[in-house]
Amino acid sequence: MLGGGGYRQKLIQVWNDWQVSVLVLLSLTLQLLFLSTAGARRRAQPSWGKKTYFWALYIGSRFITTYSLGILSRASTGDANADIQAFWASLLLFHLGGPDDFTALSLEDNKLWDRRCLELFIQVSTTLYVFSRYVLDPGFRRFIVPFALIFSAGVVKYVEQVVALHHATMEALIKSVLGKPDAGPDYADTINRLDGIMRSGALPSLDIKNERVDRPNSDPEANVQVKDYSEDEQQVAIKTIRSAHSLFSRFSVLFADGIFSFEDRQESQAMFLRKDARWAFKIVEIELGFAYDRLYTKASVSRGARLAVRVCSLSLTLAAGLWAALAILRASQYRQRHRCVTYALLAGAALNDAAILAAHAFSVWSLVHGDWLSWCSVMLVKRRRWSASMAQSNLVTFCLRKLPSNNDSDPAPLSSSFLLRRLLLGGGRGGVQQQDASPAPALSTTLASMDEFQKLFERRSLLDQVRSGSFWSKYKHTKYVPVSEKLKDFIYAQLEEKVRRLSEYDKRMERERERERKRVRAPSPSPSPSPSASATTPTQTGTSTTTTTSSMYSILTDCRGDQVMKDEEISNLSWSLEKKEFDESLLIWHIATDLRFREEAQAAGAAASAASAATVDQRETRKHMEIARELSNYLYYIMVVVHPLMLSSSTTMAIKRCRDTCAEARRLFLKDHVMAAAGKGKGDRRRAVGEDNAHRVLLDVDTPLHAAVVKGDKCKSVLWDGCFLARELRQSMADPGRRWRVVCKVWVEMLGYAAVHCGGYQHAERLKDGGELITFVCLLMTHLGMGKHYRTEVGDAYAHLSPYSAAA
Repeated sequence: MLGGGGYRQKLIQVWNDWQVSVLVLLSLTLQLLFLSTAGARRRAQPSWGKKTYFWALYIGSRFITTYSLGILSRASTGDANADIQAFWASLLLFHLGGPDDFTALSLEDNKLWDRRCLELFIQVSTTLYVFSRYVLDPGFRRFIVPFALIFSAGVVKYVEQVVALHHATMEALIKSVLGKPDAGPDYADTINRLDGIMRSGALPSLDIKNERVDRPNSDPEANVQVKDYSEDEQQVAIKTIRSAHSLFSRFSVLFADGIFSFEDRQESQAMFLRKDARWAFKIVEIELGFAYDRLYTKASVSRGARLAVRVCSLSLTLAAGLWAALAILRASQYRQRHRCVTYALLAGAALNDAAILAAHAFSVWSLVHGDWLSWCSVMLVKRRRWSASMAQSNLVTFCLRKLPSNNDSDPAPLSSSFLLRRLLLGGGRGGVQQQDASPAPALSTTLASMDEFQKLFERRSLLDQVRSGSFWSKYKHTKYVPVSEKLKDFIYAQLEEKVRRLSEYDKRMERERERERKRVRAPSPSPSPSPSASATTPTQTGTSTTTTTSSMYSILTDCRGDQVMKDEEISNLSWSLEKKEFDESLLIWHIATDLRFREEAQAAGAAASAASAATVDQRETRKHMEIARELSNYLYYIMVVVHPLMLSSSTTMAIKRCRDTCAEARRLFLKDHVMAAAGKGKGDRRRAVGEDNAHRVLLDVDTPLHAAVVKGDKCKSVLWDGCFLARELRQSMADPGRRWRVVCKVWVEMLGYAAVHCGGYQHAERLKDGGELITFVCLLMTHLGMGKHYRTEVGDAYAHLSPYSAAA
């Protein structure tokens, strides 16, 4: 019998014999998994499992392939199967080229293109070293040609990956759209000519014409093309794809915080005005699909080069596979295992290239410049390119987590909550012993000294942080809701309404300017200018007057709910929006919206159970309630889970404000829960705080003054400001329909403000996690002419000088 050492030696021997075969098959398996699932990354909701899966594939495939090449470089040349194993080195290099649909885990990986270039040199050198060791082996000569073919295909794919990473960097993105430097019209030359005319004794006439053509010729609504219903569905689908690509080509620099001109605004407005929300969201979805391809796949390489690489790689792989298969069939010295592994690797390489070529041919990129794929254009448009969902996080729900339940009979699991109960009841070490005594004296004594209570709560909070590792890690239970059509319709209707109002305002201003120009052109009895004045002062007969629309767009872009209050003539709620940081206003409105929703949803549920059917107004109010709640929870999720910098200029302050608010709310809930659990009757026990009555606990606290007046400004909690606003909403607007319509509009404005003020890098980074609604809103606002990126409003100005005599 073999001892422990014998089994160990046997196991080592088996592993040494099988390790190369296992590793290359594992590398092939990872490549096939990449090939079949990489495209789903853009459509999947962000989760721990998804992140781990793609991280393991991305890191594991490169590690295993590199490790296998290292083993082959040290393998013995005396084995009869050594030459066929050396042929595997070219196939491993082919694997390192990676799939077309996955080049980077994040945008940070694109910056490492130079490091990947160094890796290319090392891996190619290692493969050539393996080749040099076996090239003189007579048994390896049959594999020289297929080795060279697969090696060439692998190098081409690897180079393509490096180029794609380089083109996907923000620097390359900016460079691709900036073009050549523009010095503009020659200012010095114009001034010199002006001085020359004035020195000659003539009065110069300076007529300045802007590049921009003002209304009515630049009216975006005048250029809106009404849909031609004679077109079939395929033609409409092709136009949609090409329109999305045109927008992507023009506005892709948004992800690098680029700038746009009035021409971009006019053309995009002409495309989007008078269109429905379904069309607008779909064209932005396709546009973001192009952006994802540019940043996270090999699509950044030119289409012609990609097609050439695909055809060349597939041809080389098929030729090498056929040559190697015939060579193996003629040789008899190879083990059956090595034959099967080689066949699997060759078949996997051919399948990989064929699938990539088919995916490239049947993609929206093929419809950008050609019509041969028109028969499946409708299917390509309908294909989903993002998760179509938005995350939901709620402050009250988070603060209620891990509170002891009403059915807890064992006090031990309550940890510090059980200690609080003992503290409030004065039970001492023996716990609660005097069941027949009234707890009121003990309660009043304990509540009079809140220092000990606060210390115990802080101790519990610190313990939770140590257990979880991070205060915000508990948000891993974030739930997701679909982005409904009613939400899209409401958001787009509000954005389009802003543009329509601006258009009407601009038309009125244009009519006033036209009347002013006519008044100026009318003859007047004013005397001619004196010769002395003519020699020193030029007459400006034309000026570059920009419309006030530009400033109005900027004003509406900076609105975050305060414009809704002005439109609705509600002044007593402006304190929650004006002169406050955005994350502070968002948190206050999140609390108020949640409390109002909880209270009114309970009342509406009780009324619905008594009534037979809801009226139209009630259904509309319910729709607005759901929209407001979803947007409130979504923006709260963005602020505390995804990236506080997306919504706040100060990440530290935003996080501190959320933490302090959560700490104050949880302290209140713990205190109320313990006091309810201390009651003797069952009726008192049902008062324990939970999801169904948390709003009552908060709203029962009277808030006659703002919290900062009472507590100072060290604690940044806005809990009581949110409760105060919840009461003000009910008192200011007694009609629930109007109240929730206003709240919805406020949240849409906040969403728009957050979308256009969020950095383009953050928008691009979220594409890999299924996309975000806030990115859709950012692009919609940009295409409708709003946003902070429009910096060119009049274009170049051209000065025309015409001298004339002073005597004239």
